Amino acid sequence: MSLLPNAMVDSLRRAQDLAVTNYGIPCTLYIPNNLTTLEPNDVYTNPDNITYDTYLNQKVWIEWYAKDLYKLRKMGVFAEHELPVLGYFTNSPIVTIRSYITVPIRYVPDSYGVENWEVVESVMVGTFSNQTISKFKLAPLRKPTVGTI
Repeated sequence: MSLLPNAMVDSLRRAQDLAVTNYGIPCTLYIPNNLTTLEPNDVYTNPDNITYDTYLNQKVWIEWYAKDLYKLRKMGVFAEHELPVLGYFTNSPIVTIRSYITVPIRYVPDSYGVENWEVVESVMVGTFSNQTISKFKLAPLRKPTVGTI
């Protein structure tokens, strides 16, 4: 049983989709499509073995500097030395952990200077039985090289 009626959850999701579509910045979204087949070899998986579905002309709303540390801690996001980058996506396609986006460098603040951002954590706030807002913690994409420690 849900605390919110399904019609209300759907309207909240449509409101987020509308806001991200209207005010978000353009990006290319890459969603991994073979993580379940690579899972048995998880520790030994070569990053080059991951394949992605590419979604061109997507939109993302990025909060470059989430300033309210109290609010972030309440959401379960802890940052010590640098403030996290939060990204809001539309509800379709479904973004997963290890997805990444390519943002045109003109939209990235000078302090970062990176155009590829990986989804590292899902931030779920006020969720009981339905997720209404798709919010994720982003980090600069780092592709580890195989054989190095």
